[in-house]
Amino acid sequence: MLSRRDVLSGGIAAIAAGATATACARPKAPSWPRRTKYEGVDFIELFPNGADETSPLIVSIHGLGDKPDNWIDSWTAFPGRAQVVLPRAFTKYGEGWSWFEFRDGATDEEFGAEVGGAEAKLWKAVAALAGKRKLIVTGFSQGGILSFAMASRHADQIAWAFPVSGSCPGPLLPKHKAQAAPLVAFHGTSDPVLAFKWGAGAVNAFKEQGNNATLKEYPGVGHTITPEMRADLWAEIQKVMPTVR
Repeated sequence: MLSRRDVLSGGIAAIAAGATATACARPKAPSWPRRTKYEGVDFIELFPNGADETSPLIVSIHGLGDKPDNWIDSWTAFPGRAQVVLPRAFTKYGEGWSWFEFRDGATDEEFGAEVGGAEAKLWKAVAALAGKRKLIVTGFSQGGILSFAMASRHADQIAWAFPVSGSCPGPLLPKHKAQAAPLVAFHGTSDPVLAFKWGAGAVNAFKEQGNNATLKEYPGVGHTITPEMRADLWAEIQKVMPTVR
């Protein structure tokens, strides 16, 4: 490294200073998968295509009985340059984890409180990770439900939401013309776990309050993410990434 006394002219000094500034302005690509913890919640962070902490931030939330480790390979193939973070749910469930409890006979208010509590706990961790950055949120099944809830509650911090095979409890839907984050939802019409009508109903409820909400439906598809759905999801995410700051 050049020291000050090694510099023979002001021109060399200027070049050296310029090179140093350029190097400082370009963050080093992090090593990944990176395991971190924020506010007691475990995350796996991915940085495909040379991404770093200044890249658009995507939060991808797994479903019931799943875990973020199972999503590493698929998100590693994401074609965009983004920081992708995969949070892990709170409660052990079989070989995976659960974000909240589904209880037979629970009222809409009780279910809303259950989902709302999980969303608040997860959001505290996501906000700590994101700092001042806006973010994109997506998720499947339970993760789709939480994506809807976050879109309803955090319009100022979520740039876009992309729930997959999800819905939203009535108490968490936007009301009184409240602004929500724009969203595109994806749902199979033959979903036997979380029926298509519940996803469509949530999208319509967002729209009725004046919000930007769209539903992409997949005839004959059950409770899964097909290759077509994943391709559509990634295309929609890449479309909005340039607007996420």
